[in-house]
Amino acid sequence: MLPEAASDDPARNSDGVLFQRSIPADFRWVRRAMHEAEDALVNAGLAAGDVGSIAIVLAETLNNVVEHALADLSEQKITVIIRHRSKSLMVEVRDSGRPMPRGRAPTGAHPMGEGSQFDAMPEGGYGWFLIREIVQDLVYDRQNDENILFFRYRLSG
Repeated sequence: MLPEAASDDPARNSDGVLFQRSIPADFRWVRRAMHEAEDALVNAGLAAGDVGSIAIVLAETLNNVVEHALADLSEQKITVIIRHRSKSLMVEVRDSGRPMPRGRAPTGAHPMGEGSQFDAMPEGGYGWFLIREIVQDLVYDRQNDENILFFRYRLSG
């Protein structure tokens, strides 16, 4: 069991928490948390498409935290909280790693910009593009040496 587990039953959480975990900054823990988050969202009755979209965003976000913000800082933790709000999910990701460049989340420009050749497709750079295409109201802040990323995902139903 992962540390700081919250009940996955929204009826037991007056603040709408569907999922909450604090995990070590390690890709293995990210995978494990991803599986548990998906299970919690399925158990809450979310549509498969919504679960898949949130899984993409969480995977990109958490892997970026491990790879960039907390690289060489594996003793640090990442906290993920997913709350259900009427027709959306509110997601919060916190870590005490390095701040985002220039103090803000990347714009998420498509890595295959205008005039790019298909045979020169970049191998990476799609993460923030995908995140920004899928979510609404993405906000990054840094308070007391902690990165805080909030976003809203509009549910399909």
